[in-house]
Amino acid sequence: MVKNSIVPLYRQLSDEIKAQIDEGKLRSGDRLMTEAEFSQQHGVSRITVRKAIELLVDEGFVIRKQGIGTFVAEKKMHRVMDSDNWVRSFSEASRLSGQEPSTELVSVEWVMPEASILYHLHVGEDEKVLKISRLRKIDGVPVMMETNYYPQKMDFLLQANLTGSTYEVFREHGLIPSHGVKTVQICYATPEEAQRLEVKENQALLLQSEEVSDQNREILHYSKIVVNSQRYCLTIVT
Repeated sequence: MVKNSIVPLYRQLSDEIKAQIDEGKLRSGDRLMTEAEFSQQHGVSRITVRKAIELLVDEGFVIRKQGIGTFVAEKKMHRVMDSDNWVRSFSEASRLSGQEPSTELVSVEWVMPEASILYHLHVGEDEKVLKISRLRKIDGVPVMMETNYYPQKMDFLLQANLTGSTYEVFREHGLIPSHGVKTVQICYATPEEAQRLEVKENQALLLQSEEVSDQNREILHYSKIVVNSQRYCLTIVT
């Protein structure tokens, strides 16, 4: 650590710990050294160590367990959204985070949807829509349950690999996901969601509703995505 640097010591320490986490030297569930041990090893005050740990807690890298210690948190998918990448697929966002996405196909069916789905897809009340449900994972760990609704013109998806990126399939058909409206609120895990996401029933989750259209403002899909917030972090830059 450089004591005459313009970067504060607590920031240098937090960056060093984050680097050890990213490199796999510290893994999820590993216990960190105590404040006294960090202080002695790095030659800084315990106040500096405390600030570094507080920063790591705020950023979701570590968690404190009262009376036990500080532990490396379970790795999250960290998605950053700004005006340039507002519409980006799960697979693309995962790989940009340095993580490996995978998908488990849950169901594919034509349905007569409820009125709210018809409204978002801009289709008639007697029109069936394609419903595709998938479990999305990061490095093999379940992160979100995703239910997508598509108008009938997207039936080419039935010939595609639905465990891959549907956005890549759209682009192959000349459709560029370009515009999106997202709403995030709290929901509670149903028995099926709890089982698939490996959480407790009625645990608080994030519900992300999303309407996405192409370069011509034509609707591509409407989605309801149930997210385990313990494994997902969303940062919005405006």
